[in-house]
Amino acid sequence: MTQLTVTARAIKVTIPLAPAEVAALPASHGQERVKLAIACEGKLYSADIATKSLRKAKSTISASGAENVFAMVQGKLKGTEIVECGLVAQVKTKPTTLPA
Repeated sequence: MTQLTVTARAIKVTIPLAPAEVAALPASHGQERVKLAIACEGKLYSADIATKSLRKAKSTISASGAENVFAMVQGKLKGTEIVECGLVAQVKTKPTTLPA
């Protein structure tokens, strides 16, 4: 089989997180940013996130319940570090059926 090669500017990642674990993270008062360690399949990845986004995510999870929220980190993968990333928690919406 022939192998073809291309060059990428970046590898973008979207990492789903357990909303209950995000809600249980301690609040970091007085800091602008915090290091978040993400474990997956025996590897540890680090992400530098804004504490404001952590507070907003915790608030969304608290208001809507962990079972009703999708939490994720999005950014660019560089080795084991996720750079230029953000933490987001979004309320899940129920699919709507269109009238026939």
